[in-house]
Amino acid sequence: MVHFETTESIVLSPQIGRMIEEVRVEGRSIEIIWDDGIALTTTMRRKGSWYICRAGDNQMKRKKSAQVVIEVSDLSVICCGAAEVESHHDFDPHRHPILGRQGPDLLNADVDLDECVDRMLRYEDADATIAEVLLDQRVMRGVGNVYRCELLWACELHPWAKVSSLSRDECRELVSLAAGVILENPQHAATELAVYGRHGKTCARCNGLIRVTHHGEANRVLYWCADCQVRHAGTSSSRYVTEHDTPPGVHPAEHIYLSELAQVRKSV
Repeated sequence: MVHFETTESIVLSPQIGRMIEEVRVEGRSIEIIWDDGIALTTTMRRKGSWYICRAGDNQMKRKKSAQVVIEVSDLSVICCGAAEVESHHDFDPHRHPILGRQGPDLLNADVDLDECVDRMLRYEDADATIAEVLLDQRVMRGVGNVYRCELLWACELHPWAKVSSLSRDECRELVSLAAGVILENPQHAATELAVYGRHGKTCARCNGLIRVTHHGEANRVLYWCADCQVRHAGTSSSRYVTEHDTPPGVHPAEHIYLSELAQVRKSV
């Protein structure tokens, strides 16, 4: 995302550079989810609408009266006439701060990486998948869903390998890579993404196809390469895994956003 603005008083606003992960539709309510868990909910009622447009489109004039404007590369999405506009944290029990002591923040230059490694090795649920653990803020903070997918790919780890199967060196590799990437690109200003948003495209490492599924108790979207992310595949846990290649209930706007991710990587 390259631009966000709203005329409404909302509690939370997404940061520039964050990725739009999902669009959910429930009746006349449309919810947009960013990779850091921030959700924007618009209740449309009878007169509200979202408009998808590009530079030069007649719909762009609606920006003058818009309640919300979201821009991804050269695509603008405009909300007008909504009865309610609210923001909140999309609930994930492992990311909720009141459910456990928060782990070290990877955005701090002096972060204690050994503490993150120890928390990963001592994880209370031995059957939890490494994909779940990476988003658990009790282990470490700062890993959004984009980085989760990219880290697992970089380390060639099967997304739902059990955390208990990883050695200290493997945990250290994950944590060190996460800290390095996040400190270098605190707002996802990466120029290249290996798997996130690349469903159906070729893996740069093995030429296999990138897949997408939903995973974890919070059912977060996850991109991965089944051909080369095979480390600890034999220990994988299938709980909370929705096996499919297309996210369920996808709104047309989500298809457009995901198709624009390649352009976003170059423009952010």
